[in-house]
Formats: sequence, C-alpha cells, structure tokens
Amino acid sequence: MTTSNVRVGLISTSWFAGMFHIPLTQSHEGVDLVSICGRDKTNADEIAAQHGIENVYTDYRTLVDSDDLDAVIVATPDDCHHEMTLYALRAGKHILCEKPMASTVAEAEEMTVLAEQAGVVNMINFTWRWMPFYTYIRELIAEGTIGKLFYLNIAYKSSHGIEHQGWRFDADRAAGVLGDLGSHVIHVANLLAGEVAAVSANLRPYSAPQPDQAVPDNPANTSAALIMDYANGVHGMLHASAATHLGNRGQEQRVEIAGSDATLTGVMDMFNPDRIYLSRRGQDDVEELAVPDRLWGDVDRSIGKFDQGMEFFSKMSVGPRLFVDTILNEAKSEPSFRDGLHVQRVIDAALESDRTGQKIEIG
Repeated sequence: MTTSNVRVGLISTSWFAGMFHIPLTQSHEGVDLVSICGRDKTNADEIAAQHGIENVYTDYRTLVDSDDLDAVIVATPDDCHHEMTLYALRAGKHILCEKPMASTVAEAEEMTVLAEQAGVVNMINFTWRWMPFYTYIRELIAEGTIGKLFYLNIAYKSSHGIEHQGWRFDADRAAGVLGDLGSHVIHVANLLAGEVAAVSANLRPYSAPQPDQAVPDNPANTSAALIMDYANGVHGMLHASAATHLGNRGQEQRVEIAGSDATLTGVMDMFNPDRIYLSRRGQDDVEELAVPDRLWGDVDRSIGKFDQGMEFFSKMSVGPRLFVDTILNEAKSEPSFRDGLHVQRVIDAALESDRTGQKIEIG
C-alpha cells in the first residue's frame, strides 16, 4: 500500500471540473491536487486560487511533465481524451478519464493497451454506476429476485441539448447525446445484463435553437434510440435524450427489467426520492422497495436529493475518491479502460447502424 499522499493534476477548468472533480478529489485526505490546466490562463488562475491549487498550466504536456505528479484526471472534451491520455500514460501516470473515453474504437483500444502495459490505474468516470439506486437494483438481480433475466429498458433524459450548444452537440467533436448520456446507460446496462453482442440504432438531431443562434455545421444527435442484443440472450432497449423538457426533475432515468419471476421498474431524477417497484409473478399487488440506507453510508438523508448525491461522492469511495483509493491500495481498476472500450464499441456500432440502417454485430 502507498503511504504518502497521491499527487494529482487536473486537465480541465470547465464548470463540471469546478463542481465535481476539484471538490471531490480534494475531499480525500490522501490526495494533494497540486496542478490544473486550462486554455485560458486568467480563468485557470482564478479557479486555482479559489481552490488552493498551487500550479497552473495552459499546456497539458507541461502539467504531465512536471516531476511532482502521480496521477492525472482528464476531464476535457471527448476529442481531446485520446491524445492527452496517451501522453500521460507514456509518462507513467495513473489516469482517471471522463466518459466516453475516446472518439473511436481504435483510439480506445490504443489507450487500453498502453494503460495495461504501463501497469497504472486506469479508470473511466461512469458516475451513475455508483449511485445507490443502481447498486440496489444490481443486488436484487444478483439475489435472483426477478429470476432469469429476459429484457431491460433504460431511458436517460435531459433538456441540455435542445439548443444544440457546445462541443457535445457538434458531430465533428463528439457523439452527441449517444456519447454524453448514452455512454452512462450503455455501461449500466452492461453491469445489469452483460456484454452487448449487437446493436441497432436510430439517431436524430432534434433541436430548437434561439433566434440568430449559431448551430454547428454538423449537428450531433440529441436523441439516441438503441435496440440491444446481449451475448447471454437478454434483449434490451436504451434511449438517451437531450431534448426532453423535465421541469423540476432536472434529469431523469427510468428503468424496466423483466425476468421469469418478476419485473423491476424504477425512476431516478436529480431532485426527488428514488422509486423502485417490484411486480412478482402471480401476484396483483406491486411492492414499493426503498433503497437501503446502508448504501448511502453516512450521507445526511434529510437534505435535498441533489445535495445528497454530492455528499455521497464526497464521502464514499466512488468517483475521484475511488480513483485515489485504488492507487493507494494498489487495487484493481474499476471501471477500467477495458470497460470504457466496450462502451466505445457500442457507440461506434450505433453510429454505424444509424448510417447504414443495419444491425451491427460487436466482436
């Protein structure tokens, strides 16, 4: 086990870095967040001063080349992940990379092979996999509550792409909502149903831009509907939308999992209590199941739902904190680059399926 603090550098000065990566990394007593990198020096200086980060860079290579780093968090736009991660891996750094891990399968394979050859911790920040909602559903399936799994449906919806703003919805830079929210549900579905064998996809770039607003020349999808064939025979449907108005729910995930003995349905949004229901074979009554408090650790359950989630990530061994724990304990990387690679294979297959109108087998 490593005894000294893990020294981390962050490549990002985005709003998400400020809300998530910086405070949650710094919440771990075994880490020193010593450097940050952003293209705008003034903005990077301000963020560093706000969070007590010592070193500021505008070139990620300079950050990586500094002698005082053990690990790097890559939280930049998707089309930067491959280049930045490879550079950090060649310098022997542990890596936590944002999802989706790359722009193509070829890039993801190169990142995975190099990370495994380097023998470093390599993780992808699939945040939703750690939430108690999904942990409990995984427990119920593992316990045999629904019997033999038949099919699963997951829908993850938001409205943040309705105006087609930002790099996420520029198809020359990213895979739209398929890569943004879709990567999360693909990974969660992998945990619940196993690896994907084939996918059929229909992608659409629905948007309602503001008057005189510039829209990317090549708009990416804001609605991604996927039919999934899993290697074990399970059937599934996944839908990711960034063009769904949800009011005070913020973002919403709906899950339906059917098996030989029962069906689980669940709803999770950002601001309201999680809801999970169990319908057993041969019974008319539907049971409402409460997510066990033990899965929330010592999070204050009396505060608002969004704040509960942030406290969960600042206290439990999940996300950036798990990244640090994995380094300190010399443990297995999970979710690893290999998990990210499988998600990337599904993303690439979905893009090809939409282009060709064919079901795409995943090798």
